[in-house]
Amino acid sequence: MKKTRRLSKLLKSDCGQCSSCCRNLQVDITDVDIERLLKHTGITADRLVKLYSREETEDKEDSDWIGLSYGKRAMQLNKRRNGDCIFLADDKSCKAYEARPMTCRIFPVCVVYDDKDKIVDLEVSEVITDKTIKCKRTRGNGHSYELFMSTARQSQKEHESFLKKLDEWNDLPFKGVKKDFLNYLGFKSSNNGSKNRKGVR
Repeated sequence: MKKTRRLSKLLKSDCGQCSSCCRNLQVDITDVDIERLLKHTGITADRLVKLYSREETEDKEDSDWIGLSYGKRAMQLNKRRNGDCIFLADDKSCKAYEARPMTCRIFPVCVVYDDKDKIVDLEVSEVITDKTIKCKRTRGNGHSYELFMSTARQSQKEHESFLKKLDEWNDLPFKGVKKDFLNYLGFKSSNNGSKNRKGVR
């Protein structure tokens, strides 16, 4: 995909720190997202992750479903009881900004792929255009086309790697529960209750 004036203009927006996306959206995560957050925050993998049922999931069609003993679930970043992201600070900043999930790094842009998984276009996220959230982003410096595309490709690579592990898990005769799936991804409990990363699969 070539750089165009439209794409450059699309990427030149800065966060307005309205926190609407941090309060109202579910955030898909991969095992690499978990590892980054774990190293940055020290929060256990079990606390970082929430598994949503089909009824609880906003994107019922495109979610990456995990087969568990009690049904299919989608893995997303945990939230507080009031629905806020667990890393949303009182001043509406992100407490884990440097290690935030790839979903957050790309937002509010939606990356469009063709049937060969090649990036063919960038668009404003549908949750903004259909006014699911009231995003107060402003025109500013934003991101360069080159930096954003590098992030998008990294996100795609990490997601594809996660999908391979997910397919392997779903092919197992034993499904288990959340703890078993996290252990399969390489996260295990230590004696002091924290989560450590095993050898990468």
